[in-house]
Amino acid sequence: MKKTMIAVLAAMLMLALCCGSALAYNGDITTSNAKAYADAAMTQLVGAIPAGTSVLVRSYDSYADVYYNGKVVYVAPSDLLNGDITGDYNATLPKGTKIYQRAVTSAKSRKLKKDVFVNVCAVSGDWALVRTTGDVTLFAFCKVSKLTNITAR
Repeated sequence: MKKTMIAVLAAMLMLALCCGSALAYNGDITTSNAKAYADAAMTQLVGAIPAGTSVLVRSYDSYADVYYNGKVVYVAPSDLLNGDITGDYNATLPKGTKIYQRAVTSAKSRKLKKDVFVNVCAVSGDWALVRTTGDVTLFAFCKVSKLTNITAR
């Protein structure tokens, strides 16, 4: 069951935070220096973001679109996933909750097969960007109304 959930969330991770999303959240570059690119294809290297730097993550897909030093640059998702992209609240998503690839109900979705403990990274309107809190960091969108057992970190 746990492997199934991780597989579902891993698949959703790749498309979870698309550019069309109105959500943004803070993240830290905590691995080695992250290579910064001028383009989403990550072919035009423009510099590096030092380890430990906090950045505003505007979107996340096969690349992370971040705001750093007054401009938008693109970094590899792995440079953020090992960091602390966390919010101020922890919560539970109950079994049967739909989680989405993007913050729209027309996006691809899956129903959770069991309760999942998450960290709430960002909220915009009635949508929440959540991250799993286990050994593997995974992201998805859900309706705020589905969050239960909400506690401050």
